[in-house]
Amino acid sequence: MKQSGILLHISSLCTEYGIGDLGQAAYQFADYLKRKKHSFWQILPLNFCGYGDSPYNPISAFAWNPYLISPDLLVSDKLLEEAELKRLPYSQMVDYNKVYHTKDIMLRSAARNYLNSHNINAYIEANAWHLKPFLCFYILRQRFGHGKWSSWPYRYRTYSENLYQELAAEAELLEAAALQAIFEDQLLRLKEYLYSLGIKLIGDIPLYLSYESAEVWAHQELFDLDQNGQRLSIAGVPPDAFSASGQLWGNPIYLWDKLQESGFELFERRFEHILKYIDLLRLDHFIGYVNYWKVPCLATQMPETAENGSWVRAVPEAFFDKICGRFGTERFIAEDLGILNQDVCQIRDSLGLPGMIILQFCFAESVPDVQSFPADRFIYTGTHDNNTTLGWWQELPPNSPSRLNLSIFCKRFLLQHGLPNDSNINEIMIDVAWLSGCERMIFPLQDILGLDDDARMNIPSTALGNWQWRMDQECLNRLFQ
Repeated sequence: MKQSGILLHISSLCTEYGIGDLGQAAYQFADYLKRKKHSFWQILPLNFCGYGDSPYNPISAFAWNPYLISPDLLVSDKLLEEAELKRLPYSQMVDYNKVYHTKDIMLRSAARNYLNSHNINAYIEANAWHLKPFLCFYILRQRFGHGKWSSWPYRYRTYSENLYQELAAEAELLEAAALQAIFEDQLLRLKEYLYSLGIKLIGDIPLYLSYESAEVWAHQELFDLDQNGQRLSIAGVPPDAFSASGQLWGNPIYLWDKLQESGFELFERRFEHILKYIDLLRLDHFIGYVNYWKVPCLATQMPETAENGSWVRAVPEAFFDKICGRFGTERFIAEDLGILNQDVCQIRDSLGLPGMIILQFCFAESVPDVQSFPADRFIYTGTHDNNTTLGWWQELPPNSPSRLNLSIFCKRFLLQHGLPNDSNINEIMIDVAWLSGCERMIFPLQDILGLDDDARMNIPSTALGNWQWRMDQECLNRLFQ
């Protein structure tokens, strides 16, 4: 039996606080999914965002994004007074600076109230491996600015338990810990509500970490850095469908031999952490777990493109033996987009991990036999990295192969919506997904609503101006009418 779901990040929900959150709007959207008989809600990473407000460039592999905490739930939990709520005028794009300024005031008040009634030190100790380094890193970023940690005073350039003890009594550190506990409570309640509706939550985990992250700072031995903590190489991908010059991400490269020596503890703990709260986990950039694109760099000069990198093999057999031996394989989805070689496909298939098919890519060369697509793949009309389906269609030249092949496909299968045009292209691509051999389908909400490129979530290889779109009242009216 086929199953479907919607891709919509928490930040894109419609609230009165400038950004989506884990409160009422999330529960309303869960009800919508149930009413429309969807089985999945897919979200993006929930990590504390770093540069560019990107969930794929987090300042911690573990710490949650406190700006997704619901102020309304803080009031109902008696952690905030109604009079303390600070609402923002509605805008369809998240203004992160305004959100940070406004929600910081509410979150600090709620955190102080939480500390008055909870044993935060017990929570910190229970999560010490990842939480103590993050709390120290967070405080030091406030103290020394958000520049390179490698330029901080020498004694603060890496984590130690002594450093934690030095900073442990600082009010901001304890408040940051309280917000992590509050986030987990709100997320767990939403997860339990979804479970009661029979809806599975699909989460996402970035392969790479930001250079400006707690884990790179605290575990420098696991990354390709020089003795001063400067990057010797950075991550990206070679030229592909998203970028003619490749994508240069800037993340430090893992030293996979060192990860293996540690028993892959960093990743094992990451998976354990997130799998408490979600049902299925999308392994972002799965290709990089098998072989990765390594771009050399100098501390004083970063490369301008990713073209001069090289493929390097990781240690996928040892890695997945450990991870799948601990967690099984049935909870993972391989984001296997990009340059797939035989090695990547063999690892994916030997593990039985479902991969992904993106329909926007399928018509570029021929009329695809979608009914023969593998049943175990997750099929998408597009992802957060693609344009919306309407935006994609409108950008295609009039005589492009994708336009011609899709029209041939529609004539061949006599789709109920007729030939593709600006008013029905999203419905047609959803129909194509249903016709495919894939048993599970995920549709970005923008494609359900037929929105154009103004609703695009991310443009790969651009650092700023992304992750901003969210629903407006018109979207809500169309969903709940």
